[in-house]
Amino acid sequence: MKTLITASQVISLAFSPEEPYSSSLITTSDIIEAESRHLRPIVGDDLYNAMLHGSYGELVDDYVAPMVAAWTRYIVEPLIPSRTCTIHTTERITEAMNDYAERQMRALGDKASTLSRRLSDHLNANRSSYAEYNPNSNPLNRCFIYGNIIQVR
Repeated sequence: MKTLITASQVISLAFSPEEPYSSSLITTSDIIEAESRHLRPIVGDDLYNAMLHGSYGELVDDYVAPMVAAWTRYIVEPLIPSRTCTIHTTERITEAMNDYAERQMRALGDKASTLSRRLSDHLNANRSSYAEYNPNSNPLNRCFIYGNIIQVR
């Protein structure tokens, strides 16, 4: 299946140069999952298909690619040890390690959510530029989640 970004783009957009990962860490199904769960609900099927067919390159480069890369990293992060064969078996995983992993996942999720909101805000502010976009279908126009509080409009 075709995706809007490649594994190489995920690595360059969502990982720092100091993180020694190659694009083989990211599978096409990881990107498909990120696009299906997090992008398509915001943009809708019509705009998504238009982007897949090459329309709106600037939107993809400036807004969609960073967001999809961030969500892909969020999806892949818990899988990195098994994919890179760096699983260290110990009898005890310290509470500090668990706390660090939880903070890291929360930070990655916050970053991805911020980029989702950024895309949504751009689409809403520029509706006339994207004929296929329907703001009434965008769940971010109806629901906000701040911390553990869900607000519905």
